[in-house]
Amino acid sequence: MELQLALDMISFEKGLAIARDLKDLIDVLELGTPFSFVNPISVIRHFKDNLPGVKILSDFKIMDGGYIMSKLAFDAGADIVTVSGRTWDITIQEAITAAKERGKLIHVDMMGVPDDQLENRCGKLDSFQPAYIGIHRAVSIKESSPECSLRLARNMVKNAKLAVAGGINCETLRRIMPFKPDLVIVGTAITSAGDPRGAALEIRDIMEG
Repeated sequence: MELQLALDMISFEKGLAIARDLKDLIDVLELGTPFSFVNPISVIRHFKDNLPGVKILSDFKIMDGGYIMSKLAFDAGADIVTVSGRTWDITIQEAITAAKERGKLIHVDMMGVPDDQLENRCGKLDSFQPAYIGIHRAVSIKESSPECSLRLARNMVKNAKLAVAGGINCETLRRIMPFKPDLVIVGTAITSAGDPRGAALEIRDIMEG
């Protein structure tokens, strides 16, 4: 089980400092969508150079231009790029092609796919063989829970690694552990903690215990 640290609403300097301190505890560092909006694409290479052994994910949530948008991120140093699971199949396939040509990875983000469509959509996208398929609770939907969606996805995802994101903290992580996600994505529960390293260690303990 991998741990991905998400940098979203955080300054470049603070994000880099936290990532450096936690590099032995995280497998993937996510440069989140808002982080990517306010920083130049060159920061991808900066994080890559400063975090040897940690995969860097650019959370572009691509909706169009699957090949060219993925290529931009990969050429800038990203190891993984996200594509929206709600976009056209060809866009996702083009992104996967760009990734395979470069020995990189695609994460398909299922945010916004309704639960009554989730199983069929996950099954179809899993056949394209992305590296990850991610269940993602939107930040703005506080009352939702990833558990039901994760259960549905687990039934269908056989090739890709199954990821879970969106308000994950120690409490929610304990509830979703029975579904055995392959990748747990945590943001503010670590980055906004008074002791980010202590928070990351607690998350790791739950994942491993």
